[in-house]
Amino acid sequence: MSLTQKTSPLSGEAIATRLLDNMVVLIFLALALALAMVSPLFLTPDNVLNVIRQVSVIIIISVGFTLVLGSGEIDLSVGAVMGLTGVFMAQMMVAGVPSFLAVILGLGIGVLLGFVNAALITVFNLNPLITTLATAGVFRGFIYIVTNTKPVSGLPANFIFIGQGSVLGIPIPILIMIVSVIAIFILINRTVFGRRAIAIGGGRNAAIVSGVSLPRIRFAVYGVMGLMAALAGAVQTARSASAQVGAGDGIELDAIAAVVIGGTALWGGNARIIGTVFGCLIVGMVANGLNLLAINANWQVVAKGALILLAIVIDSVSTQLVQQLRRRSRLRTERLQAVESPATTEGVLQ
Repeated sequence: MSLTQKTSPLSGEAIATRLLDNMVVLIFLALALALAMVSPLFLTPDNVLNVIRQVSVIIIISVGFTLVLGSGEIDLSVGAVMGLTGVFMAQMMVAGVPSFLAVILGLGIGVLLGFVNAALITVFNLNPLITTLATAGVFRGFIYIVTNTKPVSGLPANFIFIGQGSVLGIPIPILIMIVSVIAIFILINRTVFGRRAIAIGGGRNAAIVSGVSLPRIRFAVYGVMGLMAALAGAVQTARSASAQVGAGDGIELDAIAAVVIGGTALWGGNARIIGTVFGCLIVGMVANGLNLLAINANWQVVAKGALILLAIVIDSVSTQLVQQLRRRSRLRTERLQAVESPATTEGVLQ
C-alpha cells in the first residue's frame, strides 16, 4: 500500500476532522429539522425570509467581529457603536442633512470610534476586553445624552427605503448583508492585511518578529469593526424608521455566540466567515423558534445565555479533538515516511 493510499482523505480520521471542522453546518441542519418538526410554520417561505431579514444586522456585525476575534482581539462596544452612529445619522437627517451624506458621516464616525478603542489599547497597553467594556458604557451614555432617552423619528423616505425596500423581490438589508459578507471574506482571505491580522491572532510574538506591525493591524481591525457596526446601525435605523435609544444593546453577545459557533477560535488564529453566517442563522433560528413556540421572553434570555455557553463548550471540545486527530495523523505519516524511505533514514543517521 502506497503512502498516498494510507493517508487517503476518506480515512476515518480525515472524515472525523472534516465533520468537526464543519460542526456548525450539522448543528444548523439538526436545529432546522427539530424546529420544523415542532412548528409547521417554521419552514414556510415567508418565515424563512423573515429569519434571514432579521439576522441581516447580526451578520453585518458578526463578520466584522470574526476579523476582530481572528486577530486575537475583542470588542464589546460594537452594540453601543451601532446605536450611537444610528442616532447621529438620524439627528443629522432630521436637521436637514441629505440622507447620503448623513450615512457617509455616520460610517466615518463608526471608524473613528473604532480608532478610539485601538488607540486606548495600544498607547496605554490596556486589556481589550476591559477597555471596550468601558468605552461601551461611554458610547451608550452619549446616546442617552444626545437623545434625552427619546427615539429620533421623522426620517426621510429615501433613507427608510434602505431598511424596508427591496430590489427584484430581495429586501435591501439582505443585499447589504451579502455584500458585507463577500467584502470581509475577501479582506481576510485574499489580502496581505487579512493574512497578517490572523497571523497575529495565531502567534503574536512570532508575527511581530517577522515584521508585522501590531499597532497598524490593530487600528485597521478596530476601524473595520467600527465601520461594520455603523453600517449595521444605518440598516437597523432604516428598518425601524427611527433611531431607538436601546438599539444594539446586547448584540455583541449574539455576535460572539455566532462567531464561535461558526468555528472561529475565541482567542484568535483563524477566521471562518461562512461559519459565522451559519452561526448567525442558528442564533436567528433559535430566537424565531422560541417566538413561534410562544416561549416567555424571560426564558428566551435564558436560552440565549445557554446558547453562548454551548458555543464556548463546542469551541473548546472540537478544537481539542481536531488537534488530537491532526497530531495523530502527522505522527502516523512521519512513521510511514520513515518505513518507506529506510535508505534516507539510514543516511541521515550515518
